[in-house]
Amino acid sequence: MGNTLPNPHDTLFKALLEDPERASALLRESLPKALTDKMADDPRPVDGSFIDENLRGTHSDRLFQVALRDGRSAFIYTLIEHKSWPDMGAPLQLMGYRHRIWTRYAQDKPEQLRKLPPIITLLVYHGRTPWNVPTRLIDCIDADEDLLELQRDGGYAVKDLNGNTPAYEDFSDHPLLRAGLAALAWAFVKQFHPEQLARLLRDLPDEHPLTRQILIYIVRVHTMTEDEFRQGVAMAKPHLVEALTMSLAQEWMDRGEAKGLQKGIQQGLQQGEAQTLLRQIERKFGPQARMHCQQHVQQADEAQLLQWIDNILTAEHLEDIFQDDSSLQ
Repeated sequence: MGNTLPNPHDTLFKALLEDPERASALLRESLPKALTDKMADDPRPVDGSFIDENLRGTHSDRLFQVALRDGRSAFIYTLIEHKSWPDMGAPLQLMGYRHRIWTRYAQDKPEQLRKLPPIITLLVYHGRTPWNVPTRLIDCIDADEDLLELQRDGGYAVKDLNGNTPAYEDFSDHPLLRAGLAALAWAFVKQFHPEQLARLLRDLPDEHPLTRQILIYIVRVHTMTEDEFRQGVAMAKPHLVEALTMSLAQEWMDRGEAKGLQKGIQQGLQQGEAQTLLRQIERKFGPQARMHCQQHVQQADEAQLLQWIDNILTAEHLEDIFQDDSSLQ
């Protein structure tokens, strides 16, 4: 039978922080003045723990939220370290806990990710030897000052392939990389023209593995027809029209099957909408009304069906449903 006794350090620490007055005193006495001067009232506890399961026996944590004088709020994360020696992994662990707190705060609300509250961390340590672990993650990174500066504020670089619609030559100086990046950047254009395919192919060696990979990507992502594909290849590599087209035969087949499946699903949904409308017509105006307009309803497109389904809610006469269609009025 396992040991079910609670960790005595954990028990005492939680007891100390259960009382709002004691918790507030600890935080106000221990946290930087830059925060405590901005606190509008005492911190209030937030339920939940963010510690990894394998560290439960050596750590305890409490999360507090505090209102600030400017109307915003901040989180105060307190962690007690039960180990007898300083834990060199603490800075990295605390970064992970902050990530969990922010993730839970934002939940399924993307707009919250642009308004995250600050998290101030207080670590309480009671080991045998003094705490000699860096208190900033930046101090754990081995790099010169220039690279440290890139780490200091948590920033990251962005290569936006669609930003300001760059010219083809601007994607890269390396031909293979330029072609691959351009293929990605053009993934969402309304129409991929043969001229664009030719431009990519001029950068791609005939026998290079990446050439086939990029062409497969184009077939899978773009609506380009097989004839348009042949035109593009003919502009750049006329000697490879048949070879490249044949090498992608399976991709064309797969794309056709996928389109057929999608079309089948769409037709099924449309038939369901038509049957729904016909049932509603029968209930409201009787079987004869259904028979009168059945063929017309079944031949309508999805947009028309949806409009007629909306119309029936307020229709007093059968012709009111088809008020924008003179053939049944």
